[in-house]
Amino acid sequence: MSAFLANIIEEERYTVRIIVILLLGLSLLTGCASQATFGDAITQGEPTPIPTPVVPSKPVYQVERGKIVYERRFFGRIAPVITEEIAFEIDGRVLEVLVERGATVNAGDVLARLDTRTMESQLLNAEEELAIAQSIFESADSQVRYDSQRARLNLEIAQLRLDYAIEQAADPPSADDTLNISLRTIERDLAQVSVDEFTSGVDPQLRFDVTRAQKRVDEIKALIAKAELVAPMSGRLVYFSPDPGEPMIAYEPIAVVADLSVLEITDEMDADDLSELAEGMPLSIKRASLPGNIYTGAIASLPSPYGLSTDEYVHVAFDQQPPLDEYQVGDRMEFTVKVEERDNVLWLPVSAIRQFSGRNFIVVQNEGVQRRVDVRLGLEGDGRVEILEGAEENQTVIGP
Repeated sequence: MSAFLANIIEEERYTVRIIVILLLGLSLLTGCASQATFGDAITQGEPTPIPTPVVPSKPVYQVERGKIVYERRFFGRIAPVITEEIAFEIDGRVLEVLVERGATVNAGDVLARLDTRTMESQLLNAEEELAIAQSIFESADSQVRYDSQRARLNLEIAQLRLDYAIEQAADPPSADDTLNISLRTIERDLAQVSVDEFTSGVDPQLRFDVTRAQKRVDEIKALIAKAELVAPMSGRLVYFSPDPGEPMIAYEPIAVVADLSVLEITDEMDADDLSELAEGMPLSIKRASLPGNIYTGAIASLPSPYGLSTDEYVHVAFDQQPPLDEYQVGDRMEFTVKVEERDNVLWLPVSAIRQFSGRNFIVVQNEGVQRRVDVRLGLEGDGRVEILEGAEENQTVIGP
């Protein structure tokens, strides 16, 4: 029985050895395939190659002598130099609008009208009152002229009768002659009183009534005339807002007419920018976004306290006005101001300057030896910076 078990065990061991051998063979085959796929085997003892690090080269500069221009670039809008705001002089409601925004107008053109129907009705009533007052006055004046003429004629008759009585009286005059002369004298004096009564003419109240009625008519006509919005000068309506039926407030601007023959650029700047500028500084002008002509100009005025401008804007003038069709009011423009210029100075590119703890320094190379040198800087512009101290012309400088 034990021999039988021993045989079984031996057979199982043999089977296990066969399986192990097969597995080892399979593993060797797999390794060979992998090695054949990914390359040659590494020779034993050969070191793994390490990539050589790339050392970036530093820029090299030369200290040069030349010009430095410090410029500032700003952006503004095209605006007319001469403009005038327009407003109705009375309150009212818009009846009709005769032009559109952007229209070209001439001085005196009517742009819009207010509804004047109520005022026209008032004018009719006032004219009727004036006509009545004038009629009464003219009738009274005619009557006064007739009565005055009658009184003068009566005075002449009385004087003739007095003269005749004196001529017919005896010498010395009798009692009847004296009485007759006295009566004729009184008649003459009464006739003179009548003449004097008409010297002042028509009753002053009637004349006042006419004057008052005429004044009322004139006032209403003036109001109706103010109901028209009239262009004060020739130009283009760069702003125009009234619509039919819209209520208007007296003296509130609703339109702006501009003379487009003289254009400028306006810009609003902060105090730091304004402190670097001065009136009269030359500059160049071009369109901000699209290519176009380049014009020259100058700063015409700066706001107080930096200049004489009456508003808060910087005003830039063209040396030569561009054609009328080249720019539109409101176009965005770029203008570059030459703030300062220095010639025949030592300079380096700004990128050559290094800083550390508030120091400005450069690295100067001489015969392969590099050393740090503190420098004092001056004007900076267009990528260049002036070297006031610390460097010499033609020195080689290693950039950071």
